[in-house]
Amino acid sequence: MVRLTDIGEKAFLSSLLPQLAVDPSFVNGFGHDASIIDVGLAQNLAVKIDRAPYPVALRHGLGTYNTWGRLAVVANVSDLLAVGALPKAMMLSMVLPREFSAVDARAIVEGCAEACIDHGIAFLGGDTKEGSSAQIVGAAWGIVEKQRRLGRAKAGLGDALFVAGSLGGFAAALTLMRKQQGHGAGNDRFTQVLTLPTARIKEGELLRKDEAIVAACDLSDGLAEAIDIFCGVDIGITLNEARLPLHALVAEAASVTGAPGWRFALAAGDWAVAFVVNKSQVSSFQAAIENKFDVHQLGSFDDSGSKRIRDSNGVLHPIPHFINEQFKSRIEDEGIYLELLLGKALD
Repeated sequence: MVRLTDIGEKAFLSSLLPQLAVDPSFVNGFGHDASIIDVGLAQNLAVKIDRAPYPVALRHGLGTYNTWGRLAVVANVSDLLAVGALPKAMMLSMVLPREFSAVDARAIVEGCAEACIDHGIAFLGGDTKEGSSAQIVGAAWGIVEKQRRLGRAKAGLGDALFVAGSLGGFAAALTLMRKQQGHGAGNDRFTQVLTLPTARIKEGELLRKDEAIVAACDLSDGLAEAIDIFCGVDIGITLNEARLPLHALVAEAASVTGAPGWRFALAAGDWAVAFVVNKSQVSSFQAAIENKFDVHQLGSFDDSGSKRIRDSNGVLHPIPHFINEQFKSRIEDEGIYLELLLGKALD
């Protein structure tokens, strides 16, 4: 018997999805951050469903159960943004044991409703059922212009890689919190990163409207995975550590652990969006967005077939292949993923 833990989520899906029928109205097909369907109206409908991971902050005594509801919104909204959709509405499904605290259950719903307000979308209620373990699942809808949709396409030679948002904040905050457990774990420096995730709504305007952008990917599973997605056969990229928009906590986490800051930038947990800009429009794109959006160019795709990063000392390193993956190694489980991220044991 082949178990899911033997193959992981991504191999399971890559073997299954090509065998499934794609309805003609399913305009972008399987394998993208969100699904787009033509329902016969002036605009297409984008749909996403995603489980919200149990907040690691709660495991360490930070924040409240509001964060779990908020995560359900952010996880779904971020994926809608990555396909060029304008998020419009959200529903929440809660499966909870009968012993689960009613106060905490209420906080999950309130966190979801508050996050919907923060992200400018409608909260439409949902469903609550009994189960053996607590699971929180969100579903969200948005609209997409028929002539404008994005997906996980391959980059072309000379195209540029951009990111909306900062990198490494979640992994840095989690690492510092673990290191300081028992003496200052509730430090306010960690609170916003770990308990108040936010999707890149403002930058979503670019993804919806700017035709220079030809592909996009949500970074909830990390920049390392996005680079794998964008690089086809014989296409590579070299990043420069100096150009990475590192979160303010990364320098401290790097100092405490001895791991280079660029490794944190590749990690999961940051609600940023990576996207590809056509090589012929990079200059005009940069001029148009200057100082208006939290957007940064990381490098250009080349024909080396190698994925590398040049550190602050000018030394080239292969981009390590650690992926946030269900049934294998998840950042929400902390241990193994973080050890792979840092290139060594945490303790």
